[in-house]
Amino acid sequence: MEVTIEEKATFDREIKFVLPAAEVDRHLDQELSRLASTVRLPGFRPGKVPRKILEARFGEHVASTIAEQLFREHFPKALEEHQLNPVEYPEVSRSEFGRGKDFTLSALIQIFPKVEPTGYTGLSLTQLKVEITEADVNKVLEEIRRSHGRFDVVADRPAAKEDQVVLDFEGFVDGVAFEGGKAEKYTLELGSGRFIPGFEDQLISAKGGDALEVKVTFPSDYGNKDLAGKDSVFKCRIHEVRTRFLPELDEELAKKAGVTEGGVDKLREVIRNRLEDDARVQVEKKLEKGVNDALLQANVFEIPSRLELRERRNMLAQMKQEYQARGIDMSKMGASDDHLLKLFEPAAGNQVRLDLLLSSIATKENIVVDKTRVEERLNEMTLAFGDRAGEVLRMVLKNEDKMAGLRHSVLQEMVVEWIIKNSTITEQPCSLDALIGGGSEEGK
Repeated sequence: MEVTIEEKATFDREIKFVLPAAEVDRHLDQELSRLASTVRLPGFRPGKVPRKILEARFGEHVASTIAEQLFREHFPKALEEHQLNPVEYPEVSRSEFGRGKDFTLSALIQIFPKVEPTGYTGLSLTQLKVEITEADVNKVLEEIRRSHGRFDVVADRPAAKEDQVVLDFEGFVDGVAFEGGKAEKYTLELGSGRFIPGFEDQLISAKGGDALEVKVTFPSDYGNKDLAGKDSVFKCRIHEVRTRFLPELDEELAKKAGVTEGGVDKLREVIRNRLEDDARVQVEKKLEKGVNDALLQANVFEIPSRLELRERRNMLAQMKQEYQARGIDMSKMGASDDHLLKLFEPAAGNQVRLDLLLSSIATKENIVVDKTRVEERLNEMTLAFGDRAGEVLRMVLKNEDKMAGLRHSVLQEMVVEWIIKNSTITEQPCSLDALIGGGSEEGK
């Protein structure tokens, strides 16, 4: 069989397999002989169906069978011989299969780029240094008090920020009520940001029994395109105003927060330990981001479109899964899959480049995956399933795709650690608020 490789574009290759007419006839005769021994047709004894009838009745099936056999045999050989590493399964087409004619199989593939990583040693990186303060602990304690507080009706003053109002409302655009814009005895905390900008602010100073109109403009990027950017009026009636009463910071509250012994002092200790653990994770993530940003800045290269599209689809699937877990129906948000896929384009491109770079560095620096770390990570994953941990572990071990993904993830972590180890690290003081907010505040 003759094999030719044609470069269609930077990453696009067409592999053509041409089977000469004589070989076509030979393969056709072999397959028809095999078929004759098994096929049963009315009016013919087993094995005695004329070849012409078989060819007329089963010609397309025979052609597909032969084409599949030839592809399975010769496609891997062509990839190995020409050192081609395809991104995914090829698009395969074939010519008409018939006696006395050459037969052509065509496989369109995209190949991985050859990446020569640079600028990954001797980096100058900043590592944030966070000290958990009493103010940080007190802030969490106040959040705990708020979460265990109660709302009681107040009749002697108007609504203020952080109060709750119980109201009826109905929304109108151009004087016409719109679907989904009406509710009765709805409880809304003022300042929560749950409603469109400006709505909650106009309820401040309202009292129980008040009737008022709230005028707002829907954001231009609002999920419902029929309402996006439009002015609206909400007719509201306030039933009651409630204010939050906070519990005392005492042993009873500590127990409600999950600390059964040791009271408030133990609760403070638990909070501090949790904040330190959370801060450590965030510091590591920001240091890793510094590595990733440096790699992408030093290595600019094209990537195959199919690889980038696959990553965008993965991102979309993950987002849908996360929204579904939160009970949100994305189909009602007004954004099509095509629109969302387009939004993922920059992030997907960077992620693909980063994956290729880290894999190339692993190869170049002889970094191999640590089997012990893979086992540890596997145990961490399955322990979350409690009594089903053993069952889930067996399922994952049998799923080669999941295991390959896990090994790949661990290897990438090891490469980032190697890069950090071979970098110059400068510590920079940072407050917890700045860490969470994305910045740093020196000296705090």
